[in-house]
Amino acid sequence: MDLILIGFMGSGKTTISQLLGERLGVPVTDLDQVIVETAERSIAAIFAEQGEVGFRLLETQALATQLDQPGILATGGGVPTQEQNRELLQCHAAPVVLLEIAPETAYERVKADEHRPIAKNLDLAELAALKDSRQGYYQSCADLVVDANQDPKAIVNEIMNYYQLN
Repeated sequence: MDLILIGFMGSGKTTISQLLGERLGVPVTDLDQVIVETAERSIAAIFAEQGEVGFRLLETQALATQLDQPGILATGGGVPTQEQNRELLQCHAAPVVLLEIAPETAYERVKADEHRPIAKNLDLAELAALKDSRQGYYQSCADLVVDANQDPKAIVNEIMNYYQLN
């Protein structure tokens, strides 16, 4: 991968990866989509059938297979919570960009999304606590932290300028 995006759910990893891919003319991979295609069922179905532990195993396998592919990789919000995933991210040469988002913004973006099994039953306080519990993992993997509470084009410009990708 040329660049890896991490961050809490709703931080805009999918949107930003697509915009970066367009600007740079490189392929974009969404790790959750890779999992869905490989498992041949939705993330919600995977959670229902295998629980979060089963999903995280599939996620680690997918991450390991995608790191050597060219382009931009948008990971799922829980990727850095697993030690093996953190090791994979830290050992890989591609820069890891953390899209940092306020819990309130994340909540507004994900509260009605039925495709997010972890988020669908959380209120703002619970979502904020979950984000807080993951923050150290995100920080330990990040080469660059970008404020994701701003316009997506500004986020892309900040990443492009930092890595001089223009």
